[in-house]
Amino acid sequence: MWTSVLSISLLASILVYTYHVLANFQQPSTIKSKQVLILTAHPDDECMFFGPTITALRSGSSKTRVHVLCLSTGNADGLGMTRKKELTRSCQVMGIPPSNVKALDHEGLQDGMKNTWSPTLIADILKDYVSKHKIDTIITFDDYGVSGHPNHVAAYNGAKHFIQKESCKNENNKIKLFKLSSILLPRKYIGIGDLIYMAIEQRLFGHKQDNEDIVFVSSPINYLVTHKAMRRHDSQLVWFRWLYVTFSRYMFVNQLVAVIPSPV
Repeated sequence: MWTSVLSISLLASILVYTYHVLANFQQPSTIKSKQVLILTAHPDDECMFFGPTITALRSGSSKTRVHVLCLSTGNADGLGMTRKKELTRSCQVMGIPPSNVKALDHEGLQDGMKNTWSPTLIADILKDYVSKHKIDTIITFDDYGVSGHPNHVAAYNGAKHFIQKESCKNENNKIKLFKLSSILLPRKYIGIGDLIYMAIEQRLFGHKQDNEDIVFVSSPINYLVTHKAMRRHDSQLVWFRWLYVTFSRYMFVNQLVAVIPSPV
């Protein structure tokens, strides 16, 4: 019985996923930007959480240049240098050149659940990077950081602090900030099946995304690109991460919410 239920559920998920991809083929979600910065906390975040966004921005005739700024080398287990190299190789798989990839090794931004990262420090780092590379859009975690990891949350707090400061200096500031929407645990590991939940939510509760919000759904090909990129993080491929790349909703769907700056 359970085998039949799983088979039906899997088939339904595949059908919804295929329909969603085809339905959005002509007018996919997009971000109007020339220089996008993906702000992460650790090497492999770009694959595990932002794959659908990166592959969408790098697909087809898009002229958007994508940058990845990783705030640490992920050195909690002493593998910082290895993970830094893996990050570069991973980004190359997704079409991001090494010149657009940077992993920091700052004493105030060390990987760890108990390490506190200053939003002011992150904002200052962003100010320099944004100015140097003419970034007009920043994409990072939200205030829960998908998993509640304090380093993820700090990336959001730093980006928000930066945007607020820039907005106060110049009301015509055109730098946009998007945050990756965190979802409840049961939805995190149902992969493309989460599209069913999103469809039901919209139909039953009339939930609609704001005009500034974006949803990226990876095509099967883009999913495989993200999967290949994740395999470049050899040092991190323990058994439970294989389960993650197979079942995680974030490997298939990214829901980005626009952050409106408010006075500091």
